[in-house]
Amino acid sequence: MYAILNRLQQLPVIGNPNLWAAGNLLILLYGVLLKGWNLQPIVFIFWIEVIINIAIALVRVIFAHDKQPFLATLPSKVGALLFGGVMGIAFIMLTVTFSIGVFEGGFKSEGFEQVPWQVRLLVLNYLLALLLHYFLNKRYLIANPAEELMGTFMYLLILLALLMVLTQFLIPKVTGSSNNIALLTGMAVVVVKFMVDRLKLTLQQKTQNLPG
Repeated sequence: MYAILNRLQQLPVIGNPNLWAAGNLLILLYGVLLKGWNLQPIVFIFWIEVIINIAIALVRVIFAHDKQPFLATLPSKVGALLFGGVMGIAFIMLTVTFSIGVFEGGFKSEGFEQVPWQVRLLVLNYLLALLLHYFLNKRYLIANPAEELMGTFMYLLILLALLMVLTQFLIPKVTGSSNNIALLTGMAVVVVKFMVDRLKLTLQQKTQNLPG
């Protein structure tokens, strides 16, 4: 099994980190373009994605060796996990607080019947990225626990800043507007999210020598 996964990791397409960003984009575009999602399912999935990011970051912290034996980094890992847990809860609360306005006009169930499948695909996409680009390529052997944690929080901070702009300017205008405007707004949110994902990958490729 390990040999098969290792071969997959070496394939030009499967082993390319950009596949993670493309997967996230396609999952959301499917809902927006084919299922006619309004902003509510998009924001809900964004909440889930924040939770996934934090969970994945904590997993990376646990297994980060920082070029040392596993037990040698245990004290720093405990501190990083405690800090990451507290900051993670804070980020989740801020994310919900700044985007809850999309539900003020009433809950619209359209599109939510597909959300469980989209969430499963999203989790699978993140797990594959973790497996291929952290464990199979042995990056965990040189990964620093603090850097793994801070990289994720910087990524989430950028997303949260964009979400604040969305909450203050776009959501009030979309509430009660036509379906076309809601669709365009949903597309804008998805595209901006994709651009931030690409920015994250670009920075990782420069600092970690990941394949482009």
